[in-house]
Amino acid sequence: MTQKTADKPTPVFHTVLADPEVPFPELTGGEPCRQTDSESWFPEQGDNGGFARSLCLTSCPVLQECRSWALANPQLASDGIWGGMTRSERNAVRRRQALQSLEAAA
Repeated sequence: MTQKTADKPTPVFHTVLADPEVPFPELTGGEPCRQTDSESWFPEQGDNGGFARSLCLTSCPVLQECRSWALANPQLASDGIWGGMTRSERNAVRRRQALQSLEAAA
């Protein structure tokens, strides 16, 4: 799809910003990600974010909602620890879900 701008075609890209079926979790301020340094949640490459993951997995009241949101919105939650999972773990879950959907459709 293109649109014309000054008689030159300009590509138009449609990007879904967020999946409306999976709302962002309602945060109260008591979540560990709101109480610790943000750098902990976005570890350097090669670091598995163990500290942030352990906080998330043991004390986050919105763990499941956060995880669901991150899995449904990979373009917004591409980096960092979301729902106690790293980017690689979230990608693996999405691949498994896609394969299960294909197998169920066959």
